[in-house]
Amino acid sequence: MRKVRVGTAAPYDVLIGENLTPETVSRITDNCKKVILLWDEAVFSGYVAEIGNALEKEGKEVMAVSLEGGEGAKTIESYARIMKIISEFNLTRSDVIFGIGGGTVMDLAGFVASTYKRGVELVQLPTSLLAACDASVGGKNALNMGEEKNVIGTFYQPSLVAIDTRFLDALNDEVFSEGCAEIIKMGYIGDAEMIEMLEKKPLLKNRKDSEYLIEIITRCIRLKAAIVASDERDNGPRNILNLGHTLGHAIEAESNYKIHHGRAVAMGLVLITGISEKKGIAETGTLARLIKILTDHGLEWRCPYNLHVLAGHVERDKKVRGGTLPVIVPERFGSCVLMKVKVSEIRKWLTEE
Repeated sequence: MRKVRVGTAAPYDVLIGENLTPETVSRITDNCKKVILLWDEAVFSGYVAEIGNALEKEGKEVMAVSLEGGEGAKTIESYARIMKIISEFNLTRSDVIFGIGGGTVMDLAGFVASTYKRGVELVQLPTSLLAACDASVGGKNALNMGEEKNVIGTFYQPSLVAIDTRFLDALNDEVFSEGCAEIIKMGYIGDAEMIEMLEKKPLLKNRKDSEYLIEIITRCIRLKAAIVASDERDNGPRNILNLGHTLGHAIEAESNYKIHHGRAVAMGLVLITGISEKKGIAETGTLARLIKILTDHGLEWRCPYNLHVLAGHVERDKKVRGGTLPVIVPERFGSCVLMKVKVSEIRKWLTEE
């Protein structure tokens, strides 16, 4: 088992390994009497039962609440339903909420935990590679409002994250590859050595090598933990984590979320790298190298929409402040720069040669 400490105002551990249920349950304090398990119904129910049974053996009263994963989980209606269940269960501020699922369940569980009685303890158990390397760590929690994604949200850190690779074994290659997009992004922003590892030994083709998988995830978490600790509320340095995401979110929205997050990010990475090379910012050859590594990880890099179409979504991006949008632009693998573009100039900035 690996352990990464996230040095936020309220520090917490991220555990990475196999068979983490005993260690996870051992960290729940005696003050906790009740536990809510918010779990994605797509997750193998045997894992959820294992966690619930282990908690009950420690004297906890457990209620499991199943959720339909995907962006539909993050509605105000879904939030209201869960809050009603939790209230009727009489959860107290000394009790715990577990989030078990992919990124949308991580977002929802975090939002519920941060708002119920002004905050109860949260444990995140990501079951997708994308959630493990992204949504489970960092304390960003959110709901959608209509077609607008993540516009209602909080910053609220979990008390523990446990990434049990047994969950990841159940993923098909298509879903697993979406998580590889986030891993490639992390290497792109700050770990050139990991990019070289992935080029020589693509994770998708070597996913059954558990030590290799744990090593790659650990490198991602270490990098993200350092960035989050330096800027917990996303006021500056943490913006770097948005590489590929500004255009990726635009792609998701234009597709009406038929293109899932990981694949949209892969396309966003290619688009922003192409723009950067044309502007003479990125080293020549970076785009070709990126396309090769994405292809080796089963990710389609060709975007079905042109930049003029996507620009309208980018102009409305939630990161716009004071009439400017922070855009993360790659220079080379392991190095990116933050550029602030005026909203009035975004379309021209994106589309000019």
